[in-house]
Amino acid sequence: MYLPYYLCDVIRHTLFEEKCKPVFYHINDNFMPEIDFPENSYIIYPNYFGICGENVKKLVGHYKKLIVDNAHAFFDTPSGFACFNSGAKFNMGDIAFLWIKNRNSFSVKSDDNPSNTYHTYIKKCRNRFWELHKTYSGINCLNIKYSKEMTPFCYPLLVKDIDEADKIVKELQDKGLTVYRYWNLLPESYNEYKFYSRLVPIPIAEILDNKNYPLNAQ
Repeated sequence: MYLPYYLCDVIRHTLFEEKCKPVFYHINDNFMPEIDFPENSYIIYPNYFGICGENVKKLVGHYKKLIVDNAHAFFDTPSGFACFNSGAKFNMGDIAFLWIKNRNSFSVKSDDNPSNTYHTYIKKCRNRFWELHKTYSGINCLNIKYSKEMTPFCYPLLVKDIDEADKIVKELQDKGLTVYRYWNLLPESYNEYKFYSRLVPIPIAEILDNKNYPLNAQ
């Protein structure tokens, strides 16, 4: 099974536990795979930060056994050979869905799913993303064409160097936000190293109720 280098190691460890041997692949600056896969290969592709829906559409059109990791895109329409997501990352409680093409979808969930509706949360996430993009687009080194239909997990801000990234992280943390860096350290020779070292995933959900975060922060 093909697996990107730039990904949470939980999936890699799970594959090892299932005696499945991953073949790792690199991604480019637009989060697209750098290689063409054999036609009938099983491929895991993450909808990075919930902003890569257009990439998913392109890959689904080429590969029949694409498995979409929608952990960062809880509300996206199921597609590919299979896909899965996680409600916990979207403050939806301990709920997750696995969808397999040509089969009935099924869910695994607990009783602590919050009462707020999906649609209310979607609207807030989308609106807040565009507010952040208006604020940071001038310094964001990502060249991604965002879709109005996406349901982003966070606002990915790629800056010019590590020092600037560390400074922004500290500023956000001082305002009471929890900022994670994704994911594990990769070799500096890898293209993905820039994402690990220079990309600041600004949380959206926390900002919605955080009065200390300046709406027009520069």
